[in-house]
This record gives sequence, structure tokens and C-alpha cells, in this order.
Amino acid sequence: MGKDNSYIRKPLGQREARIARRMKSVLGIPVTKIALALERNKSSVYKALAPTFKPMKRGPMDKLSKADVSKLARVIKALCKTARARWEVTMAMAKKRANVKACDGTVRRALRKRGIRFRKMRTKPRLTSDDIKARKMFAAKYRFKSKEWWQTHVDLFIDLKNFPVFTNAQTRSLAAQREVRGAYRQAGQSLDEAYVVIPKDLKWNPGAKAVRIAGGVGKGRVRLWEEIDGAWNGAKAAKLYSSAIKSALKRASPKKKNYILLEDNDPAGFKSSKGLRAKKASKINVLAIPKRSPDLSVMDYAVWKQINRNMRAQERRWTNKKRESRAEYVSRLSRTAKNLSRSFVNKAIGNMRERCRRLHEAKGKHFEEGGHANRS
Repeated sequence: MGKDNSYIRKPLGQREARIARRMKSVLGIPVTKIALALERNKSSVYKALAPTFKPMKRGPMDKLSKADVSKLARVIKALCKTARARWEVTMAMAKKRANVKACDGTVRRALRKRGIRFRKMRTKPRLTSDDIKARKMFAAKYRFKSKEWWQTHVDLFIDLKNFPVFTNAQTRSLAAQREVRGAYRQAGQSLDEAYVVIPKDLKWNPGAKAVRIAGGVGKGRVRLWEEIDGAWNGAKAAKLYSSAIKSALKRASPKKKNYILLEDNDPAGFKSSKGLRAKKASKINVLAIPKRSPDLSVMDYAVWKQINRNMRAQERRWTNKKRESRAEYVSRLSRTAKNLSRSFVNKAIGNMRERCRRLHEAKGKHFEEGGHANRS
């Protein structure tokens, strides 16, 4: 290569070009040897021989027809339904099943124009056939209820939540990373510390005992905020219904004698025999959402998330030296929850109307929630 690069790079003359073409076409001598014989650079020889070369054949399919792309889209959808997230559907699988010979790049570009690209899997509860049936019945019953009905007719929406306690800068930083979806970056920057976070499902000890909260919203406010000590069971649930929940309901609706409470199907407490007796004694009627349906729980799809966002937003202003005791953290958590705006709470509750409508359209299966907990 060094010797070849030392040869002259200017174009071949007419006589040299004729010799080069004869050597190539008649004698079949390779370009490298022609360049050596003429003491010229290979690129100069290639340029002189260009008219004699046949154009290179492009890939088997340079373009895909609309029908080909539609077939690929159908095949990919069918393969994914068969896999049910048990294995990864690859480009090779899709091309083989659709009998498409184009290169991967051509296929990806064509699918991208249809909005189909390789994306991260969503995480949702696995629904059984009974779950889907129950969700479908729930949607059919409540899909015509107005936003105002949900905001005024249901007195309290309750749920339980375990909150980790973060008392120093290091644990607060890890907690904040769990709220970040992604970042704009160039290729090759993915391992820079600014773009690396710990896995969201990684279990780690923040150094302080978590706090379990029974929370509830109704009539535009956080009405219930009770810390649950020890194991959650029927006795704890009965005490919660007869004391904190009953008091919250009376404050929210002082003229009512019977109340409506929305909760999930928690068997340890909400559905326990002691819990059921306590609800009956307190004249609490239950509107129970189907199993494995956090997308129908106001606390799950809106309130808990907003409380976490507000906690992290407060901590962004703090220095690394700032520390909290567990009691201080739990107290701030309570204040943050109770300071949620009336407009946010009402919109979150009113969103049940849209969710029931979408659930009915999805025939009891998972539905797109819209990305906004307080969507009206």
C-alpha cells in the first residue's frame, strides 16, 4: 500500500487509459497489478476503467411497496400477540414470516413511517379472563356517570401505600432518579454519569424504615391520611373504618347518614370479615373496583404520583448537607399530601369518567390512560 500511494494520482492519459482497458478486458489483469505496471495510483486506474465496469447490483429490494409494509405490520402484530412478551420478536422473524427480502435498514425506515419502531415494553398487571370480565362489567355500569357524579356522589376514594423514607442527599438523589424518564443526548454519551441511573425495580435500603399510609381523597381534598403501624390485617382495617375513615366521611358530608367509599379488593384488610363488619356498622357502602385495576384507583393513577413529584421538587432546592429525621420526613410527607390543590384533586376524580369510557372501548382490557392524571 505504501508503494501504491507513492504513485502519481493525476488522471491517466489517452494512451495509458487504452492500455489499462486492454489489460483489464482482454487479459483480465486485476486493477492492482495494472496500477503497478503503469506505476500509477489505483484510484486513477479505477477512474479510467469506470465506463467498462458494470453497475453493481443493489440489494434484493431497494424499496418496499405499500402492500409489503402493510403485510409486515400485520405479521409483526400477530407475532407479538403469539409471543405475549415471553420472547422477543426480531426483525429476522418478521421478514421471514412476511417473505420480505429487503435489508433491515429498508424495513425499519418503512415501518418508522407507519409509526412502528422497536420500543420499550410497558408494565401492566397481567389480567386473567375473570379480571377482564369484571372490568368490562364495571365499565358498562359506570361509563355514563358524569365527572360531577364522581366528584360528589362518591364520598371517599381510599388506598394504602408504602412510602420509602429518604433522609439524606444520597438517598434523595436515588429517589429523584426514579422519576426521570430519559434525557436528550448524542450517540456515545450513554455511559456518561449524567445519563446513567439505577434500575427502577432495584431494591435498596434507604437507611430508614418505610411508612405505610392509608390515604383518601374526596370532595376536592385529601380527607384521609393515617399512618398504619405494624402488619396490615382485618383488625387494623376495622379500626381504620370505625375511626379515621368514619371521621373523614362525617367532615366531608356532615348531612349524610350513609356513605359511598371506593376501594380495591384487598383481601387482608378491606375484604376481611372484621373490615366488612366495621363498614356495615359505620353505614359505609363500598364501590369496589375490579382486581388488578390500579388504572381505576384515583390514589394510584394520580394522588400517590403527584405527592412523590412534589416531594422531589422540594428536595431539588436543598443542599447536600440537608438532613431530615424519619419523623421530619413523615411530617413533610403529610403536609405535602394535604396541600394538594382542590383543582388537582377534582380533576383526578373527574377523570374516572374518561377512564370508564376508555375501559369500555377496550372491552375490559388495558387502555391508554392519556398520560395526564388530571385530564378532564
